[in-house]
Amino acid sequence: MNKNFEEQEKKAKGGIRLAREEVFKLVFGTEVTESTSDKLKQDFEIYLQNDEEFVATLNENQLEFIRDSINGIAKNYEDIKDIIKKNTKNWAYERIGIVERALLIVATYEILFKNTPIEVIANEIVELAKEYGNEKSYEFVNGILANIEKSKK
Repeated sequence: MNKNFEEQEKKAKGGIRLAREEVFKLVFGTEVTESTSDKLKQDFEIYLQNDEEFVATLNENQLEFIRDSINGIAKNYEDIKDIIKKNTKNWAYERIGIVERALLIVATYEILFKNTPIEVIANEIVELAKEYGNEKSYEFVNGILANIEKSKK
């Protein structure tokens, strides 16, 4: 992909939506390598150093959102995965695609640990699933999020 196109695409999205997408990408990288929560924190530090030009375009709220989310996810990584496993009926966690797993981790953290309204997070996570996953990803992710929301009550 052309670097200029990639930069324009990043700039077109804004606010917390852009920050949430960056959190997803970092979690995705960790899930691809089947790493630990410590690796997620390390990846975030590398991200800050290696993508300085892009990081400089983020405002204070976006950067704080990313930092808080990465730290919160890392702190609760195993609990988040357990919650996803409990709410995935007839489907082994290991069989969930990496894109979908990363999206579910981000969404579960926000729903249960940040108390982000389900309508907000489901909408944005479903959009990311449509963009990064396959044609059925968004339906799968939406269904699991609905189960997580029900189990919360």
